[in-house]
Amino acid sequence: MKACVVGAGPGGIVTAKVLLENGFDVTVYDKYQQVGGIWSAGGCYDGLSNQSALRIFEFADLPNRLHFAAAADTQRYLEDYAETFGVLDRVRPGTEVVSIRPVDGPGRSGASGWLIDSRPVGDKAAEVQRERFDYVVVASGAHHHAHVPELPGRELFQGTVLHSNEVRAGTFTGRRVVVVGGGKSALDLATRAAHEAASATLVQRKVNWMVPERFLLGLVGYKWILFTRLGEALLPRYHDPACVRPIDRLDERVKKALWWLITRDTLLSTGLYRLPRQLRPAHALPFHLAHAGVMPRGYVRAVRRGRIIPKVSAVEAYTGQGLRLATGEEVAADVIVFATGHHKVFPFLDPSVRVHDSAGRLRLYRGIVPPGADRLGFVGFRQVFNNIMGVELTAHWLTSHFRGTLRTTPNEREMRDAIDARLAWQEQVLPGSGGYDFGPYDIHCADELLHDMGLPSRRAGNLLAEYLLPGGVAQRYAGLTRSSSATGSATGSAK
Repeated sequence: MKACVVGAGPGGIVTAKVLLENGFDVTVYDKYQQVGGIWSAGGCYDGLSNQSALRIFEFADLPNRLHFAAAADTQRYLEDYAETFGVLDRVRPGTEVVSIRPVDGPGRSGASGWLIDSRPVGDKAAEVQRERFDYVVVASGAHHHAHVPELPGRELFQGTVLHSNEVRAGTFTGRRVVVVGGGKSALDLATRAAHEAASATLVQRKVNWMVPERFLLGLVGYKWILFTRLGEALLPRYHDPACVRPIDRLDERVKKALWWLITRDTLLSTGLYRLPRQLRPAHALPFHLAHAGVMPRGYVRAVRRGRIIPKVSAVEAYTGQGLRLATGEEVAADVIVFATGHHKVFPFLDPSVRVHDSAGRLRLYRGIVPPGADRLGFVGFRQVFNNIMGVELTAHWLTSHFRGTLRTTPNEREMRDAIDARLAWQEQVLPGSGGYDFGPYDIHCADELLHDMGLPSRRAGNLLAEYLLPGGVAQRYAGLTRSSSATGSATGSAK
């Protein structure tokens, strides 16, 4: 069984590892020279750091001591993982995937396998190499195809315009910098510009919630609040009834009261309470919690000291000197950085394989497989807060799907109906998620995949540990390959 994995970031290497353990012959293509995806050299903006506390950014079978680590340390861990489990030898670095299409042509859903065309990255004149695979996993990452708003007047501005991915050492030094965006990357870069640039301005259409490194006035690490079953029970009820427990049925009045307290504590613990009201989120939690990142160190201090000039407004157009805001104000700049997210697109995928709807939302069953496309799956597009745990569980689910050992496999119509129901739920409780972001539902998402695999979702030895200790962490899911193999031997074999 020949399997191709596109991408050697966290999702790609853990998928390759799980496939290898299950007897697949695996080849991994990656455009970078190092494994690690956005954590590899040149994979994202210079100075990118990991927002994961201790024992969060790790796979179940290789613990580490990373704690808010630098990108280089994060990449080193991922490379150690790939080497430890025999994945590194399967990687073809510096290789660009040009196309993925069904062997039997458009509309045949890959039933007889897939053809992969590749070539050395950056060399469009190079000869394309074609190979045939039985299975394909797209793990190309969600942070590579930059989204930069198309604004009028670009020809007027003679300065530098970048996406956040393109920021490198020295980009800001001595220059007037404007960062556009309200997410973690935007705040990261504005904070950096406050130290390096002649001036730093942050323009955000709305103020997003940020998660403090420690809750309860700085006393308790965020994983003890956000990554527990009790914490997730306060969220709006999960869409899949099979994953709803009695604790998830808390009275809405109780939830509202607790969220009032959590909102006040978050404002205090992040430092947002010390900023003017217009620089705090307009809605109480859990509104837009899915879009929150961990508050960058030094951001609030830089705003309070005037080293970051914040503007809450949409951006309207370029000017000869910088940007014009929707308020009519003009902001001068030498460098404009758009930290405005990424398109979740797959330019190498045959158009006959439909993975988006007309609104651009991803339409993947369980956020993993497109209905009607046999032997094809996606890893890394079922985003949760602890996404490294999420991609590991996705890899196990997808491998079971390929082997035909899931508890049930819905038909194409049932998959489409399930996607419709899930997207409707996401639009209600996670607006703007694009069918991709499951936000803070780490444990519910894990339960759903385990249920499909016929594995127990209860992962601790007693109720207190099950509900009060962090459950959205990888070490709770060690040994899934052995468990899946035992289940699979009784329920089926590879398709």
